[in-house]
This record gives sequence, structure tokens and C-alpha cells, in this order.
Amino acid sequence: MHRPSYPGGQITAQKIKALTVALTLSHGKAATHKLLRELHLTDDDLTDETRLFPLPSLHKAIVLYEKLAGEGSLSTAAEKLVSIECIGAWARLLRGSQGPEEALSHQDGSESEYGRTTRWETVKAEPGTWVGTVHYAHDPQLEKDGRLRRFREAELSIVPTLFGFPRAAVTSVEAGISQTFTVTWAAAAPASVAAAMPVAGAAAFFATGYFAHSLGAGIVGALVGGALGYAGLRAMQNKVKLESEQDAQAMRVRALERSLQLRELRDDQGPLEGSVVAGQYRLVSRMGSGASGVIFEATRIGDDMPVAIKLLRAAAAHDVTASDRLRREAEALGLAWHPNVVEVYDHGHLADGTSYLVMELLRGDSLAARIHDRGPLTPDQVLPFALDIADALIAIHAAGVVHRDIKPSNVFLVTDDLLTPGAPAEKVKILDFGIARVEWEEMRITGTGIPLGTPGYMSPEQEQGGLVDGRSDLYAFGALVYECLYGEPPPKDESRRYRVTDIDRDSGVQRAAPQLTPLFRAFLDRALAKDPNERYQDARAMLTQLRVLAGSGTTEATVG
Repeated sequence: MHRPSYPGGQITAQKIKALTVALTLSHGKAATHKLLRELHLTDDDLTDETRLFPLPSLHKAIVLYEKLAGEGSLSTAAEKLVSIECIGAWARLLRGSQGPEEALSHQDGSESEYGRTTRWETVKAEPGTWVGTVHYAHDPQLEKDGRLRRFREAELSIVPTLFGFPRAAVTSVEAGISQTFTVTWAAAAPASVAAAMPVAGAAAFFATGYFAHSLGAGIVGALVGGALGYAGLRAMQNKVKLESEQDAQAMRVRALERSLQLRELRDDQGPLEGSVVAGQYRLVSRMGSGASGVIFEATRIGDDMPVAIKLLRAAAAHDVTASDRLRREAEALGLAWHPNVVEVYDHGHLADGTSYLVMELLRGDSLAARIHDRGPLTPDQVLPFALDIADALIAIHAAGVVHRDIKPSNVFLVTDDLLTPGAPAEKVKILDFGIARVEWEEMRITGTGIPLGTPGYMSPEQEQGGLVDGRSDLYAFGALVYECLYGEPPPKDESRRYRVTDIDRDSGVQRAAPQLTPLFRAFLDRALAKDPNERYQDARAMLTQLRVLAGSGTTEATVG
């Protein structure tokens, strides 16, 4: 009897790659090589987790994996789907999704239209619950042993973790050539600890109140004591929730960045050196790259002036967020002109839609690299840099711009012959206005409640995703000065304020931290205040205090 012919179906390499990552961790590299040999694959074949493979290869990989790792190990392997080696394949599912229910509803769009044999249909989507059905057109024999269905269950359970929630519970029902999955997760609190807080808070209320009453505090004292206990637990709940949301945001950013890197590898059209960009800039050499952009040294054809030009990667050229950030950087730099801010000469779009930004060419190194290579600086070494940065922040804030990412890696120390003769040996330049806030502009790149910036330098209000003003930059500036002196960002307690008692400790990075004078200590204490109203209220006030420090002659470390 003639056996009916079915389309083969395709899946991303991410799924097989997660199995190999888990197998390597549990059974070593030899076991992984054995699995790959059976599949007729090599490690290099799985480098790009978004690459397509035949669906039967996944089924065979699951059979081999369970044979080597044991029955019931599939759920553990699925956790590796969000490992750094596999995370790039989630980008299509995450783009535009605000929560697990939205991401799960994008299941159909997460698969390639080429060779697709599955069609997902969302039945129900709400916070904490998603129900969906997958209809398949490939060989039913691949589904007969339930392995692919169990892998889908495990994969669906991982999706809420991308948004800071615990792993979901998943059940499924099979009917003919379709499978219906019910996914449930604790939507009320993005962490298991936080989920238990309301109950613990109630217990704390009554327990604290009881002990207060028994000690003679009276009914009112008991109620106040109980309320304080409950408030403390609520604060802990908020802290856990915030940290969980930040971790989830970082994971989604890593997925999108990894996706862009992989797509650039596929879209790479060879070296660009020697080509002319925007009709007037000839690319000379590649200087560096990031998740979405590549920076080249170039010359302006009209006068041979050396410039630096940032181009969006081919994969990111039409990405709204990436384009907005480059445009925002150009506009913020144009508004915030200052000798200590990198100068922008030109920006626009090429014929193929690629965005570009032309800036002055800088030679030297970042302040972060200086600290890493030479260790912490003395107060007298820090002050010249600090004075220039504070002066630049006055101009930046006066232009209605908040940088939002002041840190050592975004401060460049120019140390080449482009400097004016007779000028100081090094000149400070503030870089990277890609997430700057421009007062009068629509905030397209941000989402309410989502913090933008770098942990360790963000002010408390910025970490909480609230509105920020120039005082948030001043907090980050204080953290930068601290890192210059001690080799690492300031430590924080639960109040998200640096601990004064740690000022005198050895940072353990390069050498013993210097002992600061009371005047310098007071400067840091005010700059890093938790409450923005307790900080310097503008960069000019901060600059004034720095000049007092510079003129006091007491900035050198004291002994004893």
C-alpha cells in the first residue's frame, strides 16, 4: 500500500542546541559529540540558533537525548532555551510583546513561513493564562510517541520566565492532528518569593501587633507595630518585583541583541572599507561594533577631514527602536554642544534605509579602560576629569537633554595630536546619547515603568522606571567619581544608597582604596543621596563644589 506523502516541517536550531547544552552540562562533551554524530551534525552547524533544521531532526535528537540523559530529562533541557547560547531565537516572539500572554499569542509568527507545517491559534489570552491550539500537517508518526508534544509543553512553560515570572504549568490535550495547550503562571507577582508576601504580611501584621500589645503598648501601638511590619514586607515585595523586572528586561535585551548579531552574520556582504557613504564619506577602517551599530573611521571627501561614522547593522537598519536611538543620539548631540561632548557633524539615511551618524574622530581610550588598566585614581587625578564632566552636564541639561547613561565607559579621554597645542595632555569627551531623554520629544523608545540605563549607575528613581531629570545624571556622575577612586561602582544597601561606612574599605580591585577627606566624603554623600531633593539640584552647584575641592588643597588621601 502506498504511504501518503507529508511535508517535512522545519524548526530552529535553538531547540536542538538547548538539548546539546543541557547534555554537555550533565554528561560532558563526549556525550554531546555522540548525539551530534548520530544527527550528522557538528558544533558549527548549531552556532546560529535561528538556523532552520528539518523537524524529524528534532524528534531524533529528543530520542537520543532521553536515551543518554534519561526519561524525564526533557523539562530540564528546556531551561537551556533561555541560555545565552540559545536566546537569539526568542527575538521574533518577544518583539512587541508586553507580557507572556502576548508573546505566546505570537507563536505562529515565531516560526519560519518556509517549510512550516504547524499553525498556532490562540483560544484565550489574559494575564496568568494562555490557551492555544497547534494544528500540524507533517507526518503524524512524528507525533505518535508524544515526544514533540512534551517538548512543546516544556518550551511553552519557559516563556513567562522571559518576563520575570516563574516557570509556567502546562497541560495539553491531543485531538486528531491538533494539540491544545493550557499555560498558567503566577501573574500577580513576578517572583515566587513576592507571591508569598501578602500572606506573610498578614501574619507579620498580627504577630507584631500581638507582641506590641503584650508588652503594654496598647491597642493603638499594636496596630501601628503591625502596620509597620506589614509595610516592611510590602517594601520587600516591591524590591523583589523590581529586581525581577530588571532581570527580565535584561534577558529580553540580550535576546534582541543576539538576534541582531546573528542576522548581521548572515547579511554580511563583505568588507565596506573604501566605499563611499552618503556621497561624501569614504570608509577607511572598522573601529568597533556593538549590538546594532558598526563604527568606521572615515574621511570627508571634500576636505579630507577625519571623522567617525556609525552605521546601523544591515539587520537593524529597519528596526524602529534602533533607528530611533540613532536619531535621538544625533539630535541630543546637536542640542548639547560643548567642548567636552563629542561633536556630531551629520546624520541621515542611506538609499537602502540604513541610518548613519557622523561624529568627530577621537583617539584615546575610555575612562573605564583607564581604571581597568591602571587601577583606581587619586583624588587629584580625578578632579580634572570631574570638572570637565560637570561643566559639560551644565550645557547638556540646559539644552533640555538628560543623558541617562553617565558611566566611565561613556567618558572618553582624548590623547592624540588632534588636541590643540598647549592644551592639557588629555581631554574629556562624553559619548553615547542613544537613550538620552529630550524634554520636548515624544518618548518612542521607552515604555512606562521600564528602566533604561546601566545598573550600578542609575539613580533610585531611574531604576524604578520613573520620570527622571538632570539630578539623575548627577547621581550617575557621583557613582562615576566613586568608581574612579575605588575601582568599582558604589555598593548599595536595600535603600539603594551607597554605604558611607564602605568608603574606607579596600575595594579589592587593584589596590587599597584611598582615605578621603571629610570635604570629599561630603561631596560623594550628597551626590549619591537616595532622595533627589537631597542631591545637588543642578550641575552648576555640583561644579561649584568641585571647584572648592580643587582649590582647597586637601584632596589628597590622608593617612591613618
